[in-house]
Amino acid sequence: MKKDDLNQALYSVYKEELDDLSYSPTGVLDKIMFKITRKFNEYTDLKYTFTVPLSEYLRGKLFCDDVSDAMEKRFTQINLISILLDDFLYQAKRRSNPYDLYRELDSRFRKTIEVHNYKDGNKTFYINPRDQKMKSVDCIIKRKDALRLEVMLSDIADIQQEKSFTVSEVLQILYRDFIFNYKNGSLTNVMENVIKRLSQ
Repeated sequence: MKKDDLNQALYSVYKEELDDLSYSPTGVLDKIMFKITRKFNEYTDLKYTFTVPLSEYLRGKLFCDDVSDAMEKRFTQINLISILLDDFLYQAKRRSNPYDLYRELDSRFRKTIEVHNYKDGNKTFYINPRDQKMKSVDCIIKRKDALRLEVMLSDIADIQQEKSFTVSEVLQILYRDFIFNYKNGSLTNVMENVIKRLSQ
């Protein structure tokens, strides 16, 4: 498969947007229908699925339960992923360098799970996720966010021939990276920050 064909297969929202931009409606009815469809598409939500080890899913669920209890309002993993994606897109917009984005995603990509054993001294073991039970995580994101992400990922694919990321993979990376840092205590006041953000 040629690189352009591969990009179109991976980044369907981006391709759809390019097709719409190149389309020239003819006739009044066609123009009206095209405008209505474009406006409707802007506010469409898209569903993505990725898998994580059960231990990470449980930590994410417990974190969301804790936020729900503290806020006395339902907070789900979909809400958590939405916040993580918003933060990532905000930071990515400020950088706008595909090399930096690639390096950041690649550095956050976790092929193994760290398990700490304090019984026999402070030892770290690495487990391949394929050796663990996995759980599917469904998430809903706005089409405009998926489009922005696909444009960035397409830019990365253009410069990084051997490796490309899909939207689902980026969502998985963001989720797993958050859980890893939360579990290790690298994030300070994370629950308070999430609640503060949701209250704005």
